Amino acid sequence: MVKQIKTLSKLELANIFSLNVIRHTKDKKSRNTGVALGITIGILMVMAITYVGGMCYGFIKLGATEIVPAYIVFMSSIFALVFCAFKAGKIMFKENCYDILTSMPIRKSAFVISRYIRLYVDGLIVTCLVMVPGIAVYVAMVNPGVVAVVLGLLSVLIVPIIPITLSVLLGLVITGISSRMKNKVLFETVFVVAIVVAMFGLTAVVPTEETEGFDLQALEGIAKSLLDKLYKFYPPTAWFGKTLGEGNILGLVIGTIVSVGILVLVLSITTINFEKINTGLYTNTAKHDYKLGNLEKRSLMKSLVFREAKRYFSSGTYVTNTIIGPVMAVIFACSLLFVDMNDAFKGLPLTIDINAAIPVLFAGILVLNAPIATSVSMEGKEFWIIRTLPVLNRDILKCKLMFSIMLLAPFYIVGEVIMIIALRPSIMELIWMIALPVAIMICTLEVGLAVNLKFPKLKWDSEVEVVKQSASTMIGGLDGFLIALVAAIPLVLVSEMYYGLAACIEFSIVVSITLWVNSWNNKFNLDSLS
Repeated sequence: MVKQIKTLSKLELANIFSLNVIRHTKDKKSRNTGVALGITIGILMVMAITYVGGMCYGFIKLGATEIVPAYIVFMSSIFALVFCAFKAGKIMFKENCYDILTSMPIRKSAFVISRYIRLYVDGLIVTCLVMVPGIAVYVAMVNPGVVAVVLGLLSVLIVPIIPITLSVLLGLVITGISSRMKNKVLFETVFVVAIVVAMFGLTAVVPTEETEGFDLQALEGIAKSLLDKLYKFYPPTAWFGKTLGEGNILGLVIGTIVSVGILVLVLSITTINFEKINTGLYTNTAKHDYKLGNLEKRSLMKSLVFREAKRYFSSGTYVTNTIIGPVMAVIFACSLLFVDMNDAFKGLPLTIDINAAIPVLFAGILVLNAPIATSVSMEGKEFWIIRTLPVLNRDILKCKLMFSIMLLAPFYIVGEVIMIIALRPSIMELIWMIALPVAIMICTLEVGLAVNLKFPKLKWDSEVEVVKQSASTMIGGLDGFLIALVAAIPLVLVSEMYYGLAACIEFSIVVSITLWVNSWNNKFNLDSLS
């Protein structure tokens, strides 16, 4: 069995992040796409390292040193869970190789363990990006001792086990239940959205300390209170945090035993249900009672948009990965009914009005992982179909843009209504509250489409490769939020007298970029992708 696990794990890891394709391909486009993906991953790594290192440095400088180890463990667990949660089910229960592999004399447990190893490697990479910079800053500034450092580095290998195991359990539940249902995509989408909403709701009800601004004298007490809450909410932060902070080997031992115990339990459950879930997911019942109904005539654009919608809603992975941004945007808008964002920034030496930037931040969240960023790549092996239709290139791309706008529009309208009720803007502020998010949304969709045309991935075995691991997802999926952050800076710094002027200038710049990118998209020759 060990030999089977080793062989299957090698196959699973051979092309992680498309490294095998990049190494051996003779296709220049594939190599360039791989290079772009590597550069994007490198930029994200630098951002993660800078963020975690900066937060740890800030905690220590402000006197909240004891919270740093627990913070590192908690953040790494959250990052690993989020990174793997939405793809665990697709990796554990692959469609394309199930029939071939199950016909071989290989044990089910070998399949499950090898695929868990693949997820573990993904989670370990994310954990290292968070924990190693945090540990480096902590060691450099606090000097906890050699034993604590060694134990802390060992904990890096154990910390991702629980979040990855939870992601596997989540994938098992989602795929297990959906395999018994007729509309698998709808259930998967509703289930994932419910989990996201529940996570935000749990965060909202957790009690916090009442403070006004940045009271440095009270920070130590707040840090201890937050530390207690972390220990209760997620016990591994206590076990592994004390391992680094106090050199406590008992914490490492307890954490390892509990992690391995949970791992064995979940893998056993997955192995028992492995064949049953795969059978439910990838078998179809044929019915021969087809009847010709009324024929419907549609316009060209309506037909193309309908086709795009049908393609989108046929993939649970595609829907769940792209619907989280709009849901988070509405939740963000709802939070404004209960929280005054300016209160959190009282006491800063620089006076800012964070409410002025809320509309653009809302837009940035709304377009996170917009579906258009991977809409061309999702055509995959069916790309030849749209190329054989007597349709202009710009019409094909236009339908993808229109569908994305139609998908985001309801979330935009609901969020705008809630923000208007919460912020009660003046007439001038209302105009820009409505116009700026629209401009940023459309600009992001145009840029996302351009990125996907520049870095397409039409050859893939699993939708996970396109939706979660492609260069288009990482670049086109995050560009809107980056645009929103850049747009937010002038709005929070400018005085109220010049707010309208700043918003007008930003609107003009965003519209100009949109028109330029749209012109490039319309001139793009789709035949060059085939």
